[in-house]
Amino acid sequence: MIEFDCSCKMGKHSAPVDDYVIEQGAIKKLPEMIKDYKKVYMVCDNNTYKAAGEKVKEMLEAENKLFSFLMLPDDPLPDYKTIGNILIHANNPGADSDIFEYSPLPDLILAVGSGTINDSCRLVSYRLGIPYGVVGTAPSMDGYLSAGSPTLFDGSKSTIKCTTPKFLIADTDIIKDAPWDMLLAGIGDMFGKYTGILDWELARDYNGDYYCEKIADDVIKATDSCLYNGYKLKDRDPECIKNVMEGFVVTGLGMAYTGNSRPASGSEHIVAYAWELEDVKEGKKPNLHGLEVCEATRLIADMYLMLMEETEDQHLKNLISKYTGYFEAVEKFCVEMKVPSPADDVDKIVNSVLKALKMRDRYTILFYLDKTGQLERYARICAEKLVKRL
Repeated sequence: MIEFDCSCKMGKHSAPVDDYVIEQGAIKKLPEMIKDYKKVYMVCDNNTYKAAGEKVKEMLEAENKLFSFLMLPDDPLPDYKTIGNILIHANNPGADSDIFEYSPLPDLILAVGSGTINDSCRLVSYRLGIPYGVVGTAPSMDGYLSAGSPTLFDGSKSTIKCTTPKFLIADTDIIKDAPWDMLLAGIGDMFGKYTGILDWELARDYNGDYYCEKIADDVIKATDSCLYNGYKLKDRDPECIKNVMEGFVVTGLGMAYTGNSRPASGSEHIVAYAWELEDVKEGKKPNLHGLEVCEATRLIADMYLMLMEETEDQHLKNLISKYTGYFEAVEKFCVEMKVPSPADDVDKIVNSVLKALKMRDRYTILFYLDKTGQLERYARICAEKLVKRL
């Protein structure tokens, strides 16, 4: 358990995380992390098996703790199919049952992977009441230690509150070799914290929402570190990767501490979800979440800058002005590092903004602009501006 006292109205923050290790050779710590467990259910996919899963499986077998094993199909989505697949294979589906007993279950689920694998195992862990741990394979997202799982269901995507992993192992010798677009996706996911935290401040001042200054400040500092180290990603230096992963940990714990995803996401994530849902609806493979968040961050930043120019509310001007330097830094990074932009159609971008407003009841700039009747105008002007830059 990680916990600390805070001056915010919650008074204290805690997260049921026992430990995490981010370093070269971290995979060697796995036997120590699982010493209190006897039956481990390992989940991976073909790519993460090649990256770390084969080694993890060998270690579990050497410890005589491998209870069951599941390799998901390539490119799984966090949906009914993936979650059901993990659930049904928690024990051998073909095993004979004892009608007088409940189904035998593992005492630990071990997710070997990043986004979808981690989020899906987290949800199954919560539903079954079984702890889970993570061996990360890519610095591609910030949700390793969060307490929620972004999930596709009922034609939408929403974060389901559940649990945190008991531990995280991130071996920089492994994750530094992740595909280049996944490295960029991780940085892109972090950039969303700039608009997300500004949305959080906006919600505090204009909607009376709870806000924790310490957690928000820690997340901004972690994002700054990722931005600085992001320029070194091309070298795949383990120390650089470690700094980026540590930034993800700060954000993930921030979500666990507050019990919601406010420290990690705002309007930019919801817009990105709208793009993803559109791709799924059309039968297309969605883009990497972090790349979508990165582009949506640039869009929302433009909307905030436009609002700062047009509003007569001095407090709002001052609030936005605190973030303009961050927005400029993100834009510079995206141009210099040639970060891919998933959406380049103005109408698609505008429609995603309008859909995002109704996808989640969370006060953001989208709600502020909708209340003033300016949302569609802002969305179109800023979408056109963004597409011209891409």
